[in-house]
Amino acid sequence: MLFAYPEWFLAALLVPVFWFVLRRRGKIGLTDVQGLSARAGSRFLIYLPGLLFTLAFLALVTALARPQQIFYESDVTVKARDIIVAVDKSGSMSSPITGPLPRSVVGETDLDRDWPGKPPKVGEKPVETFRGQEMHSRLEVAQAAVLDFVRNRHVAKAGDRIGIMVFDDTPVWSWPLTHDLKMIYRKVRFVDEGTGGGTNFGNYPPGPFDKAAEHFDELGKAQSRVFIMVTDGENSLSPAAWSRITDIIEKYNMRFYVIGVGETMARGYPDIMRLAESVGGHVFAAETAQDMQRVFTSIDELERSNISTYGAQKRKELFMPFALAALLALFLALGVQALVHNE
Repeated sequence: MLFAYPEWFLAALLVPVFWFVLRRRGKIGLTDVQGLSARAGSRFLIYLPGLLFTLAFLALVTALARPQQIFYESDVTVKARDIIVAVDKSGSMSSPITGPLPRSVVGETDLDRDWPGKPPKVGEKPVETFRGQEMHSRLEVAQAAVLDFVRNRHVAKAGDRIGIMVFDDTPVWSWPLTHDLKMIYRKVRFVDEGTGGGTNFGNYPPGPFDKAAEHFDELGKAQSRVFIMVTDGENSLSPAAWSRITDIIEKYNMRFYVIGVGETMARGYPDIMRLAESVGGHVFAAETAQDMQRVFTSIDELERSNISTYGAQKRKELFMPFALAALLALFLALGVQALVHNE
């Protein structure tokens, strides 16, 4: 329950003033009850009308505050996927990579126009270069890849829900699964705000797979569940962690994709790549627009499942019971007051 006009509850502060005035005057309303003080039960009769008037006033204040119940009506069914993107923010992601950021496959969209980016920091340095080539951190490359992924989902209008997670030693949600891709885009704009500690794919639970499975279980709607990890791959997996993560992927029917950045992913064969291939997933680079296009194509080839989307938010007014309760308490107070007066 929520209240449309909660400021009306400030009127409840008048209740102590009401009781103070009654005590000073020795009256309830305009009825003199001083003569009842010596009778059995008179103390209750003295205060009963005041209590009823107070309850009537509080019920009236609650009615004026407009209590409401919010609900949503499921009125549209679409075919879509639930996609969680986990971005590695470990310390190794601050290492530089030579070359320009991957060019956008999609180009500029209304997401870029609505959210043109963060204002430049005071004293911010221009793009660093090495032997005439641009240099960017691995995290900046990862961010550019994820931004283009969100642009693609937005332009495709596939109805996909996306959630964003960042992780180093521990995973943290930037935003849960949602159809609001503008919000996701804004959150991704800030994933490059500093790097953290070490990389933990799951050797020490909870890792990003654990959090993703928990989120799919709680908020997932689609049967098509996609987990994308953007990382430099610099973390090994113990046999116990490998077995546990494999069980999680199979149990929750996740499609696992790795978007690799950095030399480790480009030249080596780290555990996270071997894990993805062992569960039927795919590994992509994030160095060029063509790399990201392969990611989009692969995701689009996945079967989508029916999920229900919600129409406009609706509210049910609940003030009437409180208004009726106020009237009832008022009539009872007047009746008791008349009874006391006749006594």
